[in-house]
Amino acid sequence: MQIILESERLLFRPHLITDLDDYCAMEMDSKVRRFVGGYPRSREDAEKRFPKNQAEKMGTDRLALWATIFRIENKYIGRCGLVPHFNPDGKPIPSEAALGFYIAPKYWGQGFASEAGRAFIDFGLNELGLTRIVASVEEGNDASLHVLQKLSFTIVNIEKGQRTFYHLILQHTTLG
Repeated sequence: MQIILESERLLFRPHLITDLDDYCAMEMDSKVRRFVGGYPRSREDAEKRFPKNQAEKMGTDRLALWATIFRIENKYIGRCGLVPHFNPDGKPIPSEAALGFYIAPKYWGQGFASEAGRAFIDFGLNELGLTRIVASVEEGNDASLHVLQKLSFTIVNIEKGQRTFYHLILQHTTLG
């Protein structure tokens, strides 16, 4: 098993088929999906989206949402990581990535999203050489917005439409 990154309580690695049931449970959970699509997925749809063969497809940049394992329980509790950030033409922006974290409800309120975010910010800036990390949060997702602001992200834009999103950035030059 290839470990991508470690933090105090978490391991981040490619998804394994043994993660499928826990992954699908999160995708089928209305609390988890409320701010990422708005509706729970069926088991069939969740299985189609499961990141199969992630270790084989892994590029040298290691930008992906990785299986997030709670060390003490050796348990899959979500997926976290950095993914490519695209410009309006659909091309990846060099030296930029977007931070994402999805934690199972049983583990909410225990600092896992903050811990994962800190680990991936350090990884992105110091190991991958990123100069900017972005994130988007739907209005009403106060917990995720709080985590990002605690991690020094700044709101740069609010996109209003059928759904409202806060767009945030973390610039390498803004960190102390």
